[in-house]
Amino acid sequence: MVTKNQILIRSLILGILALGYALLAHLSTVQGGHGTLGALLAIGPVGLIALVLAWRSVQRVLGLGAWLLAAVSIAAYWDELKAQFVWAYLIQQVSIYSLLGLSFGRSLALDRVPLCTQMALREYGTLPADAIRYTRQVTLAWTIFFAVTTATLLLLFFAAPLGVWSAFANFGAAMLVILMFAIENRVRLCILPNMTHGGLISTIRAVGGFGVVGHRS
Repeated sequence: MVTKNQILIRSLILGILALGYALLAHLSTVQGGHGTLGALLAIGPVGLIALVLAWRSVQRVLGLGAWLLAAVSIAAYWDELKAQFVWAYLIQQVSIYSLLGLSFGRSLALDRVPLCTQMALREYGTLPADAIRYTRQVTLAWTIFFAVTTATLLLLFFAAPLGVWSAFANFGAAMLVILMFAIENRVRLCILPNMTHGGLISTIRAVGGFGVVGHRS
């Protein structure tokens, strides 16, 4: 079983890697002459995730074939990608937050368990009626948050200096996610004072395993 210290160490390592990636992404965006680095940073993580998903898919051969085709296409247009890598950054960021918003929003359908309810069930096992209502409302709040974040990314990209957009995309959005977690934690303590609330480790463990509870039976 994974211990609390192991969870903290893994989270710290991931946090350091994420911060390093954000710094490099921001510098490659606002400073000229970093087309290769920018393109690699914009495409690399997406390509790695796509490769893992293709390998784990039921149709592995088909998935790997599609991945190789995409890789060949990227190589063929590499020079154009280096020159316009900021668009790849935009697609990457918008895809992340819009997909998160869709995931939270879809879980609000009547035949599904809201994602925040899934996380709470993973931590507590069972929930009283008021906690179920609350976690559904929190799922809606996250859905709206990710929708607004996606819209802000698009607005800043087309209406603000590139440096402003990059600062928000690489640092601001992540800080807002952390702030959202902190606000939700305080609100939960006020609305559900009789529940035993887990600490940071419990939250990380629940978020890391969300999606275990799917459709209602």
